[in-house]
Amino acid sequence: MQTEEAGPETTASSTKSGADRHWDVLRVVLGVMYLLGALTHVLLGVLAPEIYPQFANQALVAPYTDLWQSLVVPYLAILQPLVTVFEVGLAVALCWRGRAVLLGHAAGAVFQAGLVLSGPWGPINAALALVHVAALHRSYPSTVLDLVRRGETGT
Repeated sequence: MQTEEAGPETTASSTKSGADRHWDVLRVVLGVMYLLGALTHVLLGVLAPEIYPQFANQALVAPYTDLWQSLVVPYLAILQPLVTVFEVGLAVALCWRGRAVLLGHAAGAVFQAGLVLSGPWGPINAALALVHVAALHRSYPSTVLDLVRRGETGT
């Protein structure tokens, strides 16, 4: 009898664990993506800083171009490093646990939503914003490092 009762619990637990594993892998992927974004900002800032003003040329709507030219370009020396630090912080938050992960997903959703009109990558930014919003409905009791140590990320 005890074996029969334990069976369904194990199956339900395994299913939930599998779903949680997918969300944990997703936050690792997003964390790596934001770290690569930060690295890209550093490299562009050092090797090709002139590219940032040109980003406005790709905007999907004129007001976005105007805002970029008037609010971003004049302050690139401050904003570019801030975006780099923000993306590193986002990566760390997503790989942490609990509320830090939720804050990371909320910040990631807002960040990606703000980029939707920035150019041809808008649909990808919209999809990433939606992924972050969906991820807000999960719980994250462990850090990614803890999951890796226990072998729970599927990696």
